[in-house]
Amino acid sequence: MNKSIKWHEKQAKNKLQVSVLFGGDFCPINRYEEKVLSGDQIFDDYIKEKIETGDLFVVNLETPLCEKDLPADSPGGGLRADGKIADWMKKAGIDIAGLANNHLRDFKDEGVIQTIKNLDRAGILHAGGGKNLSEAEKMLTVDIKGLKIGFWMLAEKEQNLATGTRPGTSFFNPDADVHIIPELRKQVDFLVISVHAGHEYALVPSPRIREAYRAYIAAGADLVIGHHPHVPEGIEQYKNGWIAYSLGNFVFDYPYHREFRDTDHGYLFNVVISAHSVESIELIPYYLKNGSTVEACTGEELSNYEKFLKNISACLTDEIKFGNSWEKFITWRWNQSQKDFHRDFSKNFMDENNPGFIWRLKNCYGCPTAHELWEKAMELLLNGKISR
Repeated sequence: MNKSIKWHEKQAKNKLQVSVLFGGDFCPINRYEEKVLSGDQIFDDYIKEKIETGDLFVVNLETPLCEKDLPADSPGGGLRADGKIADWMKKAGIDIAGLANNHLRDFKDEGVIQTIKNLDRAGILHAGGGKNLSEAEKMLTVDIKGLKIGFWMLAEKEQNLATGTRPGTSFFNPDADVHIIPELRKQVDFLVISVHAGHEYALVPSPRIREAYRAYIAAGADLVIGHHPHVPEGIEQYKNGWIAYSLGNFVFDYPYHREFRDTDHGYLFNVVISAHSVESIELIPYYLKNGSTVEACTGEELSNYEKFLKNISACLTDEIKFGNSWEKFITWRWNQSQKDFHRDFSKNFMDENNPGFIWRLKNCYGCPTAHELWEKAMELLLNGKISR
């Protein structure tokens, strides 16, 4: 039975080819952690086979792998998984773990350092995070079958960034990045840029994210892979490259996410590449079942998923649909959380027993994604499309 979607295939293929499989937000906590540490399988046989038959498997590791009882960076704690998960990841076929995300510093310096040590011990390559900014910003280069592939991994600015002396992540800075990309391209045969940025629970990227990812392709990237929204977003061929704006959650069991639609599914992005060329793209949609397994779609479920992906992908190049979708998301986000955040601002700010609000406020003031959301919301307020 068919369990994948053929999205793109070249007529004439180059001889030297490498297959790279990408998974989205990978956070094996709670019920997934329990199953993994018990030695149980969380992927169905089809997904397991896809992982095993590919040349490389890359995921965004969205949780530190560290000891319990480390001091948390935020008043509410953070995401954390046992360090032994790294050994399971290696056995499961994960070759590269992206560390560029907003949760790497959930347990401060020590959480970052332990995560890196656990991955190194298990023999898993990683990029996008490090013991300092210089280490976090390095491109990872992997040679497969004589094809040199570069992975440059970037994260939106929240409270996760490394400094010259502090462990953390790289920095998603599109205005500066487009001047670095041409030099990175010269060093490899195929350049992948993995970005952890954007708006949670949005089925379309924001105008800022779309512009940035397209600019990366125009500057010389061959493929841009996005994550962080925790829901799937569309796929676009742009100039000589491809963009998958968000792959959605891959392995994630978090109560807060379960409150929102489309956080229980996503797609694996299986790409066959050659020198600066995407030869074919295959998508493997799946559902996260009961917070403990990941199961590929089949039959009518697969057919419906293909229609869903085509629909959200079509919005990317239709300016009217794109604008309407973006405005609809901002309206929903305003009514869902941002209206109350702003209406109760003074009360929460002056409450000395509410340190969590100040932590959140610091994060919002420093995060470009929050700025973009607020700017559009203020525009809608001025135009009478949303209310205070």
